Amino acid sequence: MIKIENLIVKYKNLIALDVRDLQFEEGVAYGVVGENGAGKTTLFKSISNIITNYEGNIYMDDKLVKKNNSVLKNVGLVLDGMSVYKDRSGWFNIRYFGKLRECLDESYAKELAQDLDIYAVLDRPVKTYSYGMQKKLILLIAILNKPKYLILDEPFRGLDFETVKWFKNYLLKLKDEGTTLLISSHVRNDLESLCQKVHILSHGKIIDFLDLEEESKTLIRLIDTTNNVRFIEIMKACEFNFEVRDSKIRASIEQASWAKVQEQASVENITIIEMSKTSSLDGRMN
Repeated sequence: MIKIENLIVKYKNLIALDVRDLQFEEGVAYGVVGENGAGKTTLFKSISNIITNYEGNIYMDDKLVKKNNSVLKNVGLVLDGMSVYKDRSGWFNIRYFGKLRECLDESYAKELAQDLDIYAVLDRPVKTYSYGMQKKLILLIAILNKPKYLILDEPFRGLDFETVKWFKNYLLKLKDEGTTLLISSHVRNDLESLCQKVHILSHGKIIDFLDLEEESKTLIRLIDTTNNVRFIEIMKACEFNFEVRDSKIRASIEQASWAKVQEQASVENITIIEMSKTSSLDGRMN
C-alpha cells in the first residue's frame, strides 16, 4: 500500500499540492485526473521521491519513502517528458537503469523489446529514435523489474495503436498479478478500460472520488428531451433518481420508476431526443 499523510508541496509561496489523506491499495488500478496544473505530476514525483522538499509523509509498504529509498526498487515510473541517455544506445539505458534497480534480466528485456517493436534499434543511439520509439524504451525500462507499483503519467501519448493495445493488455495482466497502477491520462477511454477507482485533483487538492467499478454495474445514460425542465419535474414526481450536470440529465434507466417517467412524458408529448451511454468522467478530463 501507498499511504499519504498531510502532503504539502510548495513552489515559493504557492501551494502546488495539498493532499491530507490518500491511500493506494495493492492490486488496484487508480486514475488521477484534473486540469493542466492540477498537481498530478507533482503528486507522482513526490511518491517516487523525485520531489523531496515536501511537508508530510509518504509511506510505501509501511516504510517512510524519504528515509527508505530501497522501496523505490519496487516502483516503475513513466513521466510525461521523461528522458534517458540519448547519446547512448538503447541497450546501454536498459542495462544502466536495470542495474540501478537490481532487476536486469536481458532475456526478459529482449522479449519486451520485441513486443514493443524496438529490438532492432537497441544498438543504436537513442537520439536517432523517433519520439514513439523513445517512449517505448522508457516504458520497457519502467516495467523491466515487474514493479509492485507502476506510476504512469500520460503513458500512451505518442504511441501507435498496436502498441497501446499491447500495453493496455500488459497492464491488466500486471494488475491481476497484484501490481498497483497509478495512471494519469487526458483520454477517458484509457482510464475506463484500465482503472477501478479515480481521484480528481483541482488546484492541488483531491476534490472528488469515483468508483468506476461500481458505476459499471449500472447503465448510466445522458438524457436530453424536447422539454428538459418539465421532464425533470416528472422524474422528481416519480421519485426517479438522477443528477443534472452542465444542463444535462444523467441517470440509470434500470430504475423501476423509469417506465412511469416515460409514460408521463409521452402523455405530455415530451420526446427523448438523446439517451447515450455516459460516465462520471465526462467533463472532468480537462
